[in-house]
Amino acid sequence: MEGATQHHSSDHEAKDAPDQHAVALTVWDVPPTTAAGERFTVSVGASCPAGCDLAGRELTIIDHNGLRVATVKLGGDVCPGTEALYFARIAVSAPLEAGSHPWEARMAGWETEPPHTSCSFPLMVRVVPTPECVVTVKAVDKETQTPIVGARVVMHPYRAVTGDDGIARVMVARGQYDILVSGSRYLPICVSVDVTTDLISSAELDADRPWTPPDEDHT
Repeated sequence: MEGATQHHSSDHEAKDAPDQHAVALTVWDVPPTTAAGERFTVSVGASCPAGCDLAGRELTIIDHNGLRVATVKLGGDVCPGTEALYFARIAVSAPLEAGSHPWEARMAGWETEPPHTSCSFPLMVRVVPTPECVVTVKAVDKETQTPIVGARVVMHPYRAVTGDDGIARVMVARGQYDILVSGSRYLPICVSVDVTTDLISSAELDADRPWTPPDEDHT
């Protein structure tokens, strides 16, 4: 679940009265995909432009059905590299239905001095069927037959990265897939497979040699 993560500033701040502070929410470390029913953890944070202390304030995660699935209190420390982003980690369970599910992080406002507005931040939970098979892919340099480290193996929506041995193991549900293997300085290749059980595949990648302009000296 390629490193890819969500990390944005809130575009959903409520319109605040002149004497209210507008809290901004953010969510990151959301996995690219999650198996149905699987537990996963995301990071949530909140900040006030006036630098107010938000430690202990509650954040809730609301699912696509409008139900509260988790609640967490912000910690007392701010996120490293920021001045006033209070944060917490929160564990939730993915829906049982495959697909993309729009969720939301919310924080209620409060009237104590200084008053703060309520706010929210969207996150997308992408659920894939529960994996049943292991597809093992070995990526090697076609010319030297040496393992390719860090090659990306994608069997949409599943993905993995090869290790020092050039091998990646992708957990997938049964079905038909295109295995796309790509690596830095290599030409990508794609092969179609029908996965009904555990499968072993190899990928020989050609080096992506730099383009050399033709010799223009015809004298």
